Amino acid sequence: MILFRSTPKPIWRQTWLRLLLLSGSTAGMAMLIVPRLPSAWLVNTQAWMTSVTVASAGSSDVEVFNEPPSRSKEQLRQVNTNGFVKPYIALTQISYDMTQGVLKKEQAAVNYNQAINLAQQALALRKQGNSLELRQQEKDLWQNAVRTLGAINRDSANYAQAQAKLKEYGTIATVVSHRIKQEQSSFLTPIAAAKGNPNAVRISLCQLGTHECRAFRGNVPPLSLASLVKLPLAIALMHKVTSGQANLEEPLYINPSNFTENAQGAKIFVDKTYTLREVMVRMITESNNIATNQLIDYMGYDAINNALKAEGFTSTTVGHKLVGNSTYPKSMGSGRNISTADELTKMMMRIYSFTKSSDEEILNALVGQYDLDFGYRALIKEKPDIFWIGEKTGQNSSVIGSTVAFKVDEERYVMTVTIDKSTNQGRLRQIIRDVARHVLEHGPLDQQQPAPKVAKRL
Repeated sequence: MILFRSTPKPIWRQTWLRLLLLSGSTAGMAMLIVPRLPSAWLVNTQAWMTSVTVASAGSSDVEVFNEPPSRSKEQLRQVNTNGFVKPYIALTQISYDMTQGVLKKEQAAVNYNQAINLAQQALALRKQGNSLELRQQEKDLWQNAVRTLGAINRDSANYAQAQAKLKEYGTIATVVSHRIKQEQSSFLTPIAAAKGNPNAVRISLCQLGTHECRAFRGNVPPLSLASLVKLPLAIALMHKVTSGQANLEEPLYINPSNFTENAQGAKIFVDKTYTLREVMVRMITESNNIATNQLIDYMGYDAINNALKAEGFTSTTVGHKLVGNSTYPKSMGSGRNISTADELTKMMMRIYSFTKSSDEEILNALVGQYDLDFGYRALIKEKPDIFWIGEKTGQNSSVIGSTVAFKVDEERYVMTVTIDKSTNQGRLRQIIRDVARHVLEHGPLDQQQPAPKVAKRL
């Protein structure tokens, strides 16, 4: 006689039993467990139940049951429980997945409604006025709305709506940010227009250690880079060095074909050999044209421009060598040397932040700049309030300019100024001086509110 059977049940019965279990029915639970008991537990009643007839006077026969034979610990240990444990593991996983799905849907709805609410708050702020503080708060609200929408899962019912709103709010946040930057940079407009045509001027100013920058036509390339092109060339060379493709101690022969006129006091001569480091340093400190032309040959235009892109400077290209007073070097190049005040400032920011180990090599050259007529001369009389730190200058018939690092109180800044079709060094110095004085009087760029000079000292 078999007490329990483990034969498979029809599919409809299995489903019915599971529904009973999910509904919390005790009967359903029992009916699900029993069929799942392992065959090791199912024993023939004849193996452990025997009938014993006990005769006693004046009584009927009584059937009694003996105790089932004891099982050893080893036998118990070998019992396979997978048969009835697995269903509960599966049900637990199903329950967990269902719960998580519900929670995700609920959170998606919460995020969507929260983003809509943030957008409504931003629009309400716009009606309160046009102050810089209100615009900043509005920008933060739009950006928070974008982040909230971005957290909505792709499987959510309102995912498509969220993506449409995300695109809309992202565009608005960008426009508001642009307007804030324009307002924050508005002090540069009268400075650029003070002594001539403002459209010829480019100004870019950034505070080291922050993301705060101000600009006047900073993303518009000047007519020429002149010797300012030597800064991106130095960065391209150091990229080659740090990637193991060059060594600053290796000798570099100066080919006579790269001769052109140099400034007085230049120490690099053709038909001579120098270390790569000395050629790079003198290119910066002396603004040496021959050294520049030789480095262009050494690296090649493609390698230079690829290195600049790899360093993140996508608005800068090098396309030709430099000419002194009249002598053109051979293999002059047919491209253009292009950059912007914004990107030159970004390069100086990278160098003065010591982002890479190679930056110190360029920094040492910038500090040793021989030409002190532009930024240095503009700021020397502003000590001790303003300190000149380093500079790279450039001048030819198409442009005059400088990218200069300076310090106000405990904060460091980088500024690039260029003027098209000008040889007016006085105007260039005045612009540099006026911008630095504005920082001194109004405080760091990352301050929300202007701070008067006296208050800052207190």
